[in-house]
Amino acid sequence: MQTIRVQKTEIQSPKPTGRIIYVNYDSLEPSGGVKVIYSHVLHLVNNGYPAFVLHTQKDFRIPWLECDVPILYAKDNLRISPNDIVVIPEDHNTALNVFKNIQTRKFVFCQNHYYIFNGLQNNDSWRNFGVTGIFCCSSIISDFISEVFGYSEVPVIHNAIPLDLFEPRNKKLQIAYMPRKIPGELNFIRNLFKKLYKQYDKIPWICIDKVKESKVAEIMNESAVFLSTSTYEGFGLPPIEAMASGCIVVGFHGDGGLEYASEDNGFWCEWNNITDCAKTLGQVITLIENDDEVISKKRGQAIKTAGEYSYKRQEKDLLNYWSDIYK
Repeated sequence: MQTIRVQKTEIQSPKPTGRIIYVNYDSLEPSGGVKVIYSHVLHLVNNGYPAFVLHTQKDFRIPWLECDVPILYAKDNLRISPNDIVVIPEDHNTALNVFKNIQTRKFVFCQNHYYIFNGLQNNDSWRNFGVTGIFCCSSIISDFISEVFGYSEVPVIHNAIPLDLFEPRNKKLQIAYMPRKIPGELNFIRNLFKKLYKQYDKIPWICIDKVKESKVAEIMNESAVFLSTSTYEGFGLPPIEAMASGCIVVGFHGDGGLEYASEDNGFWCEWNNITDCAKTLGQVITLIENDDEVISKKRGQAIKTAGEYSYKRQEKDLLNYWSDIYK
């Protein structure tokens, strides 16, 4: 089970003028976006805001996440006050339509710009749904929304990872990966790698899939390499978790990973150039085996970059944002 751990910041509690309600999915499997919503609500509750997560089915609980926050249910005679603020995920078309004609302030929290048109359809606009503000989790998303939709300001609430959980340990020469995003391309990369680098045929490939966050961290912390198969991301949590764990990241940033990816902190390949990715992976294994100094330099930069994504910064971003709105 995943656990969100944040510390309370001592500030003056805001004047209660209504609830802040984050619409969320009834997700039975681990989801980074769902977890981020919980972390937002936990920060707000810890700082005196009447914030809630809104699920659909009565008494639903996330089975893979341990996070003690107040929960409301749409199918439990939910009543919305004009003083409430409702936060809707960018891809939640149902929620946009349900709340369209309800008198309350509405905001969209966008975690992936590639999912926007799952929510907005037929050339519609957020303003037509009564949405008064947009905020997001990366500058990549913010720039996209400003350019495409003409918003002059799209504030960024930076994502965070548990840096006390993802941290380097004694490394094993093994390749950690997640199979969910591009399984066909992953199969090609793996088989081309084995074809080109027969000397590395015995190196273990460790699959990370549908496991608790503690297990994800355990694998990353002891793996020398993480193969990133990120694609169409708004941010992409796994690569930055791997960087915090001291993995050498090889692969794709998925666009959203440009928030943190650079030539100094990983071996980032041209997006979806799977042939180059397989070759780069082999070259990196050779560098590791030769104890080349470029490996230690990139690992150090990766850990430094990941260290910026703390719950403390996320909390500061969030409180700065809501203090201007919740009045």
